[in-house]
Amino acid sequence: MRAKTQKTVTLIVIMVFFLSAYSATANISDEPVTVSNINETSGVISVVTTLSIIADWTAQIGDTLFSPVSVVTGSEDPHTYTLTTSEILMIEDADLFVRLGLPGIEPWVETILNANPSLNVLTLASEDMMEIDPVSGLLNAHVWMSPIIAKNFVSNITDSIISLDFENREQYETNRDNYLSELDGLIFDIEDYYFNRTNGLKVVVHHPSFFYLLNMLGVERVRIIEEHEGSEPSAQHIQEIVETMIEQNVTTIVTQPQIEESLVIQIARDTNSKLAKLSPMLRDDVDDNYIQLIRDDINALLSPEDIEDNQWIMESLAIGSGFLVTCILLIVYLRFRGEIFKFKKKIKEPKNNRE
Repeated sequence: MRAKTQKTVTLIVIMVFFLSAYSATANISDEPVTVSNINETSGVISVVTTLSIIADWTAQIGDTLFSPVSVVTGSEDPHTYTLTTSEILMIEDADLFVRLGLPGIEPWVETILNANPSLNVLTLASEDMMEIDPVSGLLNAHVWMSPIIAKNFVSNITDSIISLDFENREQYETNRDNYLSELDGLIFDIEDYYFNRTNGLKVVVHHPSFFYLLNMLGVERVRIIEEHEGSEPSAQHIQEIVETMIEQNVTTIVTQPQIEESLVIQIARDTNSKLAKLSPMLRDDVDDNYIQLIRDDINALLSPEDIEDNQWIMESLAIGSGFLVTCILLIVYLRFRGEIFKFKKKIKEPKNNRE
């Protein structure tokens, strides 16, 4: 009886073993196993980017599924930006932090990366993407201004998003393909329609931001006004620019809304030139996007503006205001001095009476 019981127990153990092995095998699937980072509260992934242009690319991929947030907007300078406490917390809580990653563009990023070594970071660019700017002799980091390079960034962003939310892979890939098709249309227009209108144009630029875009358009940059990032050019450098523009009959200066215009306006006056106001960053306009930005920049290049000749009015107002303030101060001084004189005279009168 005991032997029979032992056989029964042994048989049960063997059956349990085979059933467990079968169950484990049945759970194996051809689909890759991914770890979902979807926010348990909102049900969507949280993506933060350094620049608004990167946020726009990411938004095209995440259309209807999530909305990325950009730290720097179009009205701010990414070179000198300072993070707020709320922005630091936002980045630390993100499922994905996307940056460009080239020297000098987002210097503030290194601080938060050093403080958060486990942060999930996607770096889009590398130094081997950059080309040497023949005018400055330096590597140019403004690679996002080339729609051709932007296509690579869009593909890389898509891959990282899919790794976070594999369940929506097909939708992300569809969004990517649709957007890449739009970028191809933009590139075709640049190389065909716009190139025929801009090829051979000579310009002076305030900042080297538009190197890649102007190269695609066949535009020659003869000089750069800003010698070094964030510093005023020397008087000698400005004089050389004016002489070069006059010698080569350059009548267009490429500037941008994010910089001070007074120096540019003075050079334009000295050379009888017009201003083409291009932007390397998305404007604060809610409807602005990367493709529209590039088209608007090209149209601004084709239709440069006359300098606003009302600066003399502002200067006159400043001089007039200064003169008015001086007159008021002089009147107050004279009146105050007169009151003092009268007061002293009254003090002396009793002495004269006693005499």
